[in-house]
Amino acid sequence: YFLDVATYWIREFDIDGWRMDVARYVDDDFWLDFRRVVKEVKPDAYLIAEIMGDAMPWLQGDRFDATMNYQFRELARDFFADGTIDATRFADGLIRTLARYCPGAVLACQNLIGSHDTERFLTAAGGDAKRLHLAAFAQMTLPGAPGIYYGDEIGMSGGHDPGSRGAFPWNERETWDFELLEQMRRLGALRTAHHALRTGDFEILWSSDDAFAFTRSTREEHLLVVVNRGDQPLDVFVPVAAERANVIWGEATVRKGPLDVGIEGLAPWAGLIIDI
Repeated sequence: YFLDVATYWIREFDIDGWRMDVARYVDDDFWLDFRRVVKEVKPDAYLIAEIMGDAMPWLQGDRFDATMNYQFRELARDFFADGTIDATRFADGLIRTLARYCPGAVLACQNLIGSHDTERFLTAAGGDAKRLHLAAFAQMTLPGAPGIYYGDEIGMSGGHDPGSRGAFPWNERETWDFELLEQMRRLGALRTAHHALRTGDFEILWSSDDAFAFTRSTREEHLLVVVNRGDQPLDVFVPVAAERANVIWGEATVRKGPLDVGIEGLAPWAGLIIDI
């Protein structure tokens, strides 16, 4: 019966895929059949599982394409919202998370910073909007598929359930964070324009207490991304060879050296993307 339901909505209404709740509490054998029948009807259907913690057993190519990446959310909360870990620990956590899954699953996993089951990120950050802004920047530039929980793009607040499930404030536009909304729109357009931000390889190049730098690279494109969580402007030499140093997001003085890229004056709580 449930396999018929799974294929019915694809055949009749051409839905794009299924997000399956609490997948770990369903018999494993069912997911094998579920994937088989869905992919027979629509080979590119997106199958995502809600699994807290390590989802590796469900991402072996015979069950789901991706998971809701709550491990990413926890790292983002600890680094950007709470400040309980430094940038090196954040980078190490990212690498450990990414190493668990094959590259295709990494790029398909839903990187989220909030959901109906968690307090709103702005609330977790104590109402500090700059923390949400920078977390959203990282969400849109790190490997994975950004999952924007409705309202996060305009700075909604809300505690744990039921506070996390509040209605979108359509009629309260005076409460919207329009600066954040515009940032999300522009970053989404950048992801569309730059293949490296969607499918590029990922490498951490440098980190300190409050900042880190990484590359997203394809054969045709190399982007350097720098995140500054500190309260002071950032000056740093990032050890990476570059053919050029063109800023495509953010503001800083940038120069290309023979073996590094020099960055001067990256504002506190800001991100930077450089085409190298």
